[in-house]
Amino acid sequence: MAEIPEEVKAYLISPNVLLREQVRQRYPNIDQIMADPETQKTILSWLQSQDAWEEPNAELVMRCLDFLQEQASAQPAPTVKTFLMHSNAFVRLRAFEFLLMLYFPDKNREALFLLLHNMLFDPDNTVRNSAAAYIERANAVPELREFLQQWLKVAPGRGWEKTESFERVQELLRT
Repeated sequence: MAEIPEEVKAYLISPNVLLREQVRQRYPNIDQIMADPETQKTILSWLQSQDAWEEPNAELVMRCLDFLQEQASAQPAPTVKTFLMHSNAFVRLRAFEFLLMLYFPDKNREALFLLLHNMLFDPDNTVRNSAAAYIERANAVPELREFLQQWLKVAPGRGWEKTESFERVQELLRT
């Protein structure tokens, strides 16, 4: 199993510009390391390991998924798709957002709609709410109207009728 180098890990988990600048001072060549294709390979290899599925590593997984999304390549998609099953909702959201990048808004409408359907049935309201936001941004309400109407009928049976995602889907259908 590949281990993410310490300087890459430090850069990835830095939550803001100030901390990333401190990492740059400590590791002056960090930009070159981050741009190196081997870094992406190492990150992908780590994401394929069991360590990436351990809950204490969820934050690092999210940062790795963000990094891969910035690379704008479809190559990591098979690995990223596995994280749609992660126990952490924010990891799932990052994986969904990576995949949305591949299809949004009109690169592959059918794949986009399937992904949005899956997001709307995620157990976490944050993911479902994001799905509704992406539907709105993609101007997909007319194409998904029938699905959204059915979703509103199914959602109460799952206990989602008092959630922001439920309200947001109702609002989408009013437009």
